[in-house]
Amino acid sequence: MLFYFPGCNKENKEVDITKSQDDSLVTSTTSLANYLNVGVDVTFPPFAFLMGSKVSGFDVDLATEIAKRLEKELNIVQISYNEAFNKINDPSIDIIISGIDKDTQKESLVDFSDPYYISYFVMLALKAKNYNSEYEMINKKIGVLKFEAENLNPDLLSSYYINQYEDAVSLINALKSSEVDGILISIPIGVKILKDDPESYTFIQKIESQEKYYIIMKKDTGMKEKINKVLKEIKDDGTFEKIYNEWFSLDY
Repeated sequence: MLFYFPGCNKENKEVDITKSQDDSLVTSTTSLANYLNVGVDVTFPPFAFLMGSKVSGFDVDLATEIAKRLEKELNIVQISYNEAFNKINDPSIDIIISGIDKDTQKESLVDFSDPYYISYFVMLALKAKNYNSEYEMINKKIGVLKFEAENLNPDLLSSYYINQYEDAVSLINALKSSEVDGILISIPIGVKILKDDPESYTFIQKIESQEKYYIIMKKDTGMKEKINKVLKEIKDDGTFEKIYNEWFSLDY
């Protein structure tokens, strides 16, 4: 991970990570369980990251709100992203929130919630270039990260001359050296760039991508319906927007 998000002013939302699993924490996703055990990869800032023995991030704040509305006590269980589809069958984990894309080949094995996060991209340019609108960027050279390009609409990309880069450092250097006129990058990194150096970069536009994240849970337990109901409530009453803006706000 190239950029670290320190989670300023979020001490009240940090959650302890379970160091040992005793019997009182093990649930079967039933209404009688006292805990909602949520698997999270804590190496995924700003969605989840460690601050000492505590974990913070967007996914953690969302999990906190879900547990509250299910009238459960939140218990965070540290997992690795790559083992999510195996770990969900662990009896000590009820759901996993960790930036997981929907894999149609896994739908027979796990339940996917409705999408809880839609990835947005931002287009940035150098202030020195005096670009101020999305229309000025048409037919310009635009840099994107190679692993993110597949999440952008091909029709959108056809409006630009696209250069792909392996990592964010190379992408930013290409912009600084005028190898490209602008960059398209996912919001978590884009927000970090703007906040770190607002004098150098101009925000051009925000673009919805094709990437969505889902919560996964054990198959056919009834948890899917509960989670989807809570997600809808959180979005409808403005709570989701508040959590989102704490981590991904674009005040430009």
